[in-house]
Amino acid sequence: MTEIDRHESTDVLIIGSRCAGSAAAIGFARAGRSVVAIDRAKFPSDTLSTHVNFPSAVAELQAVGALGRILAHDPPKCTHGMVEADGVRCLQRFATVDGIDYGICLPRPELDHALVETAREAGAEVRERTALQEILWTGKRVSGAVVRERDGALVQIDCKLLVGADGRRSTVARLVGAERPYRGSRNERGCAFWYMDDPLVGTEWRERLIQLRSGTTHALIFPCPEGRVMCLFMGPAEDIPRYRKDPEAMWEAMLDANPAVRVRLGGATNFSKLRSTGDNVAFHRRSSGPGWALAGDAGHFKDPIIGQGIRDAVRFGRILGETCAPALGDPKALDAATRAVEARRDRECNATYHWGNRESRVFGVSPIVQEALRDLDGQDPPLLLHMFDRVQKPHHVLNPLRGAKYAARALMRRGADRPAILREVVEEARIDVGAWREELRPRFRNTRLTASERGDYVWPPRTPGTTTPEPPADRAAGIAADPTAGGAADAAAAPEPAALT
Repeated sequence: MTEIDRHESTDVLIIGSRCAGSAAAIGFARAGRSVVAIDRAKFPSDTLSTHVNFPSAVAELQAVGALGRILAHDPPKCTHGMVEADGVRCLQRFATVDGIDYGICLPRPELDHALVETAREAGAEVRERTALQEILWTGKRVSGAVVRERDGALVQIDCKLLVGADGRRSTVARLVGAERPYRGSRNERGCAFWYMDDPLVGTEWRERLIQLRSGTTHALIFPCPEGRVMCLFMGPAEDIPRYRKDPEAMWEAMLDANPAVRVRLGGATNFSKLRSTGDNVAFHRRSSGPGWALAGDAGHFKDPIIGQGIRDAVRFGRILGETCAPALGDPKALDAATRAVEARRDRECNATYHWGNRESRVFGVSPIVQEALRDLDGQDPPLLLHMFDRVQKPHHVLNPLRGAKYAARALMRRGADRPAILREVVEEARIDVGAWREELRPRFRNTRLTASERGDYVWPPRTPGTTTPEPPADRAAGIAADPTAGGAADAAAAPEPAALT
């Protein structure tokens, strides 16, 4: 038995205090509930991220009350978004989402610290340099946890709800028996990025969030505060070791391969250290159970190429707090509420999950995409940006009618590789059928893979030579007793919870 130095109790204990954890803490605390949120980090601190926030994400930061602190860092307000594919450009002005008509890119040390301070202002207690040691159970229900504080003290914290907001490799998910996703997709693209001094400060480029496509690599370029800019390359995952071995050589190789990046960033100086990852497996995990819930990347992760992670972490962290706070005194009602939040998240995120899987494939510049960019350039409403802003779903914007039009135009161009275009049409149609089917016939915790998913992913991602401990046998048995927590058949058959408004 672990020797406990101190015993406490709170309504809600949150493991992880970045985007999702802080947003959940804000939602619960504003409803008058006592909240303790812990994190291993001391804020401000960095974490791997694309950092971009489209207007819908900025609106979510506004909804939790953190936007003032974020704007105090003076990030450039990017009023335009642009996608260019081998010289074919679509430039559009963002529409307004909840009063916000601009996107921003703020590095995670500043962004997360702003959220943590907002959570504290709302009444949550955020403890830094504090780590989860074990989860406590009363029968088959999570009832608290033991945490180790920065001074080494072991503290038992009893709670009515334990929230795991501790990222893709969530310890909470593992300890409650939900670590393995019930569906997922292997990424083909990796991420490698630097910060640097922007050579085009004072120009219109500081007002644009852009994606430049050439060959098999996409370059994402986002202006940052203090005259800095972020450049992220998303190419074949197998290229990531080359970035790590010789970052300078890979930077020059990418400028040669994508001349538009050289136009935008040629002459950039004062580079940061390279950040990179080759592991971006997208997934859905079971995200609620007796006395526990998962938030943010701990429960659901989409490929970062579409830049939706921060928005969804903040949004559904907040919704978790607002929805579950009134039910904390009734275990049955609480479990129904956490389950309903999970279902709402999946309904709202399913289309972008498939979109991210589609974009994380490695492919060259598509003639059909080029036709779409030609057609959508400058349009109002900005349909292309509506996808990034979640105003419209990707398979609604690029619907069968538009897709057929763009394919026909691509086929008629001189020198077109018609067999390749027709193969692309068939593949994209299969992906769209899966997205439409799930929208029209939603199934809670649906385990049926669609054409967007590559189900041969490796899980769990482990550092070589390490092992992942399993939850105690009696707790695993208790988890399995949950009628929605069993294998694939149980998950697929589970009824859809009542919709939330």
